[in-house]
Amino acid sequence: MSPINLKPYNLPRNLDQDAWFLYQTTSIAYYELCARLCEDFAELYNNLITGHGIHGAARLDYWVSRYLTHAENIRRGIGFIKNGDDYMPMIDFLRAPSADYRGLVEQPLRWMNEDERKQWDLAFRRLSYACGTGSETLRNNEAGGRLWLNRGSVGSSQIYLDRDDSHIGDSADAIKFAQGYGIMSPPTPYPKHPIDASERVSPGAPCPRTGVWVPKQWIDGANDFSLAFCVQGHPMQPAYRIYWGKPLDVWADFPMPDDDDVEERSITLTETKAVDTTWYFVSQPVAQAMPTTTLHMRCEAGQACPKSGYWITPAKSGSRRFFSQGAPMPEEVSDYGSTIWQWDSDQSDPKL
Repeated sequence: MSPINLKPYNLPRNLDQDAWFLYQTTSIAYYELCARLCEDFAELYNNLITGHGIHGAARLDYWVSRYLTHAENIRRGIGFIKNGDDYMPMIDFLRAPSADYRGLVEQPLRWMNEDERKQWDLAFRRLSYACGTGSETLRNNEAGGRLWLNRGSVGSSQIYLDRDDSHIGDSADAIKFAQGYGIMSPPTPYPKHPIDASERVSPGAPCPRTGVWVPKQWIDGANDFSLAFCVQGHPMQPAYRIYWGKPLDVWADFPMPDDDDVEERSITLTETKAVDTTWYFVSQPVAQAMPTTTLHMRCEAGQACPKSGYWITPAKSGSRRFFSQGAPMPEEVSDYGSTIWQWDSDQSDPKL
């Protein structure tokens, strides 16, 4: 659909919020978090397989090994960044863990009980969201600038030139989802990210400095553009003007009541158009550390509970219990061997 027929994207914008999000999801601490999430998933999966005594069945052990390999690859990517400021391998290293979902669920999984499957699903969703988000932050560095340089002869590739493959628009929802998974703790208020007007560059030119960049249109007051994380030496991407797309009725092919509200059940996605701009560098605050979370909090049986709240263990079905800080964590008799309690991300009280 022509942008002329689309509604402008007019949500209120917060540069400090969006810049904070991009710097967080490209930090070494965030990448290390992604690696640990892959390891945690592999450990959980392996413990479940051990508990049911089904090592060697189908390709279950292969998938445990594969997620340990994902963690190793992400740490290789960290080395590339530290030693050569090379972020590009990290795009695929982070894309692969979430892309493997189909292979995972093609394996027999009905041997898990309900609580075990819930833990398995949650562990995968956490790593998938964290890794997928990190990959998406970097993705426009793959082709955005090159497509802009060839825009005069782009032809049928216009759709790819106009497509923003990174985070589009306001980052509030992405931060909210990450917070819900326990992988991000946004500060209040967001730290100031000053714009360096002396450092500027045009689309297609080599990026002079790795970091977050803001298009001139945003500085001039436009709400319908996004910030970008660009990697030094790669062609700068164009700016992408954001539009609200045509509402999509996701239930159109299913029988619905006559009085059902089509507008209410429809979803509206965003569309983008590549445009020229001048990019300005957005500086990172001096201290922007990755906030600590309770995501990886665990405690072996016999040790003192490190934090009051609800805990679960794969060693026993329906194991969710409340423990007070300092109380000894109990041993559950099972085939799992030692009992390891894990912090439950859902800290809501049980429903009566």
